[in-house]
Amino acid sequence: MIRFADLRERLERQYDEDYEYLQKNFAEQNKLLPAVRRFQDLEREAKVRRERGAGIIAVLGEDKFKDLDVTRRTVGKDIFFTTESVPLWAAMRAIVEQVSEIQVVDLQSALEYFKRKVSRQAIESALAAHKETFETKPRGREKFVSLKR
Repeated sequence: MIRFADLRERLERQYDEDYEYLQKNFAEQNKLLPAVRRFQDLEREAKVRRERGAGIIAVLGEDKFKDLDVTRRTVGKDIFFTTESVPLWAAMRAIVEQVSEIQVVDLQSALEYFKRKVSRQAIESALAAHKETFETKPRGREKFVSLKR
């Protein structure tokens, strides 16, 4: 049978060991924190560029890129753009990023020029569903689209 005094001593020793370990652990975490934050920033930037690349490829068409296989374009080690399921709004964003603003009818014409046949209703639906991305401004009977800042 274990004595309670021994149990108390073991628990206190375990606490001291854990406390010392945690102090070292937190000190090392604090040293690594700037690198971790930089890594996370780079990940966010890479995600934005991958999404933009996929949108551009979806707009221009995969035939435009000679080194593009059916589902991705290899740019370098472990860097690819998937275009399998690029939604309409991402293709619209790729176009709107290139101009300060564009009239909805011109956006539809641009999409059709790039072989993406869409209805005005589909564009309006994408604009309504992605208000966090697009800003629309009516001027008279015309409607203009820009990216939210």
